[in-house]
Amino acid sequence: MTDVLKALFVQTIVAPADAARMLMGLGLRRETGWTILVLACVLNTLAYFVSTTLFPIPPEFSLPLLASPGLVLVLLFSVMVVTVFMLFWTGRALKGTAAFGDILIMIGWLQFMRLAVQVVALVLMIILPGVAGLFAMATGLYGIWILVNFVNVAHGFDALGKSFLMLVLSVLGMTMGLSVILSLIGVTAIGIL
Repeated sequence: MTDVLKALFVQTIVAPADAARMLMGLGLRRETGWTILVLACVLNTLAYFVSTTLFPIPPEFSLPLLASPGLVLVLLFSVMVVTVFMLFWTGRALKGTAAFGDILIMIGWLQFMRLAVQVVALVLMIILPGVAGLFAMATGLYGIWILVNFVNVAHGFDALGKSFLMLVLSVLGMTMGLSVILSLIGVTAIGIL
């Protein structure tokens, strides 16, 4: 299994479409997908708090919502769940053929990739602080490319442009979905800005 994960990690970076096919070929059940997503969110939350402990956010830039590990975990998991549903529904609206479980597994896997990026960025902050910001920006942009390739393969689209459009529409839908979620947990625009 370790060899499969290493190969998947490398393929995700060098050939995202092939990595998406590998993930779909694993035949993992939906329950496994949820477990992967929850574990990835827990580990990303842990990495976030290790990072903010070593390099505290100045009080004028910190949000009270991001001070509690429980709230960060709930927020991150909520964002990921909304992302999975929006990528699934938006793709289906554009005649995509992805199975919900495939999108779920892909987003869970990308959260583990994000964890790896956080760890590398943390190490860079310690040894080369100036490079860490550039690394984070570059990996963020490349992460969009990976996601476009993943949803293109999952939905069976014939063009990356259609997948990019789907991603834009999903972001618009997610914005509306997250607005509802945040209002339900009591977050308002007042006090954040």
